[in-house]
Amino acid sequence: MSRDEIIDAAVALVYEDPRRPLTIKRVAAAVESAPMALYRYFPDRDDLLQAVADRVVAGMRFDRPAGATWQEQLRDWMLTSMRHLRPYPQLLPYIAAPSKANWLPSLIVLTEMLRPLALSDDDLALAITFISTTTVGHATLASREAPPGEPYAVLREALREESEEDRARVVPVLDSMPRAYERLYDMVIDSAIAAVESLGAGSTRGARSEAAQSRPAPLAPIFRPPT
Repeated sequence: MSRDEIIDAAVALVYEDPRRPLTIKRVAAAVESAPMALYRYFPDRDDLLQAVADRVVAGMRFDRPAGATWQEQLRDWMLTSMRHLRPYPQLLPYIAAPSKANWLPSLIVLTEMLRPLALSDDDLALAITFISTTTVGHATLASREAPPGEPYAVLREALREESEEDRARVVPVLDSMPRAYERLYDMVIDSAIAAVESLGAGSTRGARSEAAQSRPAPLAPIFRPPT
């Protein structure tokens, strides 16, 4: 038994049932070992889950369409990432840490993707941090299981105590909430693209301003014609 074999078994369990808690006992049974034996390879369960999260993120693939704008590429990356991460709520806290090596492939992709904007290093770091944390944050929200039955039953019940006028205004909004959540991530992506475009516009203005400041002032004429 090796560390990689244990990770392989744990990843297989996660793929089989993403929402079932991944315990040391379950993983040990999958590799036909005693639970305590796994601690020779992993100090604790968090270390095991981090290794599994790293493997899941490493399996994420992104192919940049030929001729696509950076906006189209970014939209595709955020959609692909959401589809890949959403099924694994118990791994998302371990995926969210941007300092982990599992984010390096995405960092490389995003850095190359946003290169046409000619952002400063500070602005590029801000853009990538905003994109990645927004994606993981929304995946965390979207991965929560809805309670059985009417999701807004508590709100509807509380609304009974409000005025008829308030009920008339709020009930249609509650009816539309499920559809709003279906459209929400598209709006999130639009906002992310707009934020990065704003950084790019600021970078362009800054470059023009620096160029204007560095342009030498016109020389005063040495000879002035007589008046």
